[in-house]
Amino acid sequence: MVLTFPYYDPSGKYNQALQRQLATLKSSFDGICLSVAPPTSEDNATFIQHLEEQGCFVSHNASGTSHAHHSREALRLAAEHAPTRQPIFFGFMERILFALETEWRTSFLQDLQAYQANEFVVFERSSEAWDTHPANFREIENMLSRMAEFMHGEFLDLMPCAFILSYATANVILNQSVSASTDVWGEWVLLAIKNHVPTTRPKVNWLAWKEAYWEGIEPNELKRQREASQGETIKRIKMNVPAMLMLTEERFKQLQTESA
Repeated sequence: MVLTFPYYDPSGKYNQALQRQLATLKSSFDGICLSVAPPTSEDNATFIQHLEEQGCFVSHNASGTSHAHHSREALRLAAEHAPTRQPIFFGFMERILFALETEWRTSFLQDLQAYQANEFVVFERSSEAWDTHPANFREIENMLSRMAEFMHGEFLDLMPCAFILSYATANVILNQSVSASTDVWGEWVLLAIKNHVPTTRPKVNWLAWKEAYWEGIEPNELKRQREASQGETIKRIKMNVPAMLMLTEERFKQLQTESA
């Protein structure tokens, strides 16, 4: 399996953790691909060069490109470096490192092995994982999932945090993905459904909330802060609105008809 992720870390916040876990990642995956988001390419250039010297494959995204572009480029790079058509694990660096650095390490690595032969895997947060998140985060994302249920008959996580894709599925998605915003990961879910790709949706505890770990703040205290923050609530709404609007797009009208 090939690992790929959008790589945003201009300050080098995750450098030490990534270095600590690099040997595990190299032994667990056939290749490691980084889709580097600006300004990381310049501000964290020395460490990126080190990763390249360690055998990682790197793509540098141009200034002004979107989150969606960085994610598609990560997927394209992984497909390019899967010469024997290995499956691809797409995730986010800070979540991958969080899982490896905490009590979730064993279950995370076991799940990668358990699901790697599936066509398309959307790892969803379990009830236990959601319980670690601030309530406003959970409620806003669940509103999006309820909208998906109204439109398509299924309570879908359209802001997923990790995927396994077969080589063939990755190419189907790359050929059809056009989203330009934070709806891109939900778009991949809907594209898989549209193309009748068999989809597996395990609920996992290792997608617990990562922020308290990286901020070094007691989890319940940080949860209270984020739940009380109107700014955080507005941020979450803005992140989810593009996916809400995507549900109404003409290209997914067939899914609405099939679920009716």
